[in-house]
Amino acid sequence: MRTIAIVGGGPAGSMTAARLLQGPTELLNGGQAARVIIFEERFGWEKPCGGGLSHKALREYPFLLQATEMANPVWKMEVHAPGGVSASINLREPLAIYSRRELNHLLLERSQHAGAEVVNDRVIRAERLADKWHLRGRTNLYEADYLIIAAGARSGLRNQLAGALKAEDFMLTFGYFVPGHEDLLRVEFFENFEGYAWSFPRLNHLSVGICGKVGVANMADLRRNLFGFMERHGYSTESASVFSHLLPSLEVESWAGMRLEGDGWALAGDAAGLTDPVTGEGLYFALRSGELLADAILKGFSYTRRVWDEFGSKLMLGARICPMFYRGEFLGASLPTRMVQLCARSKTFLNLFHDMVEGNQAYCGLSGRFIRGLPKYLVETATHSVWKRMGIQSAEQA
Repeated sequence: MRTIAIVGGGPAGSMTAARLLQGPTELLNGGQAARVIIFEERFGWEKPCGGGLSHKALREYPFLLQATEMANPVWKMEVHAPGGVSASINLREPLAIYSRRELNHLLLERSQHAGAEVVNDRVIRAERLADKWHLRGRTNLYEADYLIIAAGARSGLRNQLAGALKAEDFMLTFGYFVPGHEDLLRVEFFENFEGYAWSFPRLNHLSVGICGKVGVANMADLRRNLFGFMERHGYSTESASVFSHLLPSLEVESWAGMRLEGDGWALAGDAAGLTDPVTGEGLYFALRSGELLADAILKGFSYTRRVWDEFGSKLMLGARICPMFYRGEFLGASLPTRMVQLCARSKTFLNLFHDMVEGNQAYCGLSGRFIRGLPKYLVETATHSVWKRMGIQSAEQA
């Protein structure tokens, strides 16, 4: 029986396992059934991120919609930018905000129902001898024919197989899990800061945090901006638990030299660096990379090529855009400021923003769509000023 070992039981690892076992597993082993083992040391830990899934992700993974008791559907968003500019937006489609502990439990149980074995151990060393992987865990030794690393971008096994990412390939996060409940998602941008603060309302607490590009922002910057954000919007650290974590946010050069697979191994999710360099969003790409990897193993096509063609090249473009978005200017103000102003004043631009939030507008084609719509944005912005003086409602309320 052929054995596939998956190190990491988060979204990428669990999705890979479930997809492998839902397919014709005899393809994995010349007509015989295959064994899929997930190694996970921490079951359902609360990852320090927003935990939001777009409407696109929910359409593609309808089983997540069925787990309504685990998600908070958010229909309202508030965006703030330097200079006191803000926009209150009624979303066309909800964002589903999950507790990562609950979401990871759901996905891991789904893989177990499909037939995966889950081993509570941490694999700390892997060596390939005679077409077999010899794995050393904290508590036992294991063997496998194929090895999948889905244990995060800083995993020692990931570094062993594909090389370590640079410090500049990460975003530093810092924040608090704040007791309480609200139905508003809030985001704030800052002057000359490559990152943003957020409040994502989960079912039983708020994830209130900030992210900043390593090498551009430091912890002092994150703390100063986050505490200002929390004070302005009434969030308290009392009874809150603190978090800090590094999330992958690859530079252009790292995307160009990305290595996702080799002889008898592959990377998925954060371990592969598959996150949006601008927003830090990685949940959808973790799930989708797991699917693509499983299909590549079952059907024999190139996993790397499929990732690159479907979203890798688009994320690389995001890496090019990232510094320009956070630090660039348009018509005398920062790009985030102009974006927020246009959301508040132009219904046509607001539709573009909705498409981005829903996952329907990729970075490729974004600049062309913006330029084509610019005359209309400016006319609507000017008209908005007249409306405001006359007491007529703004674009996002129309």
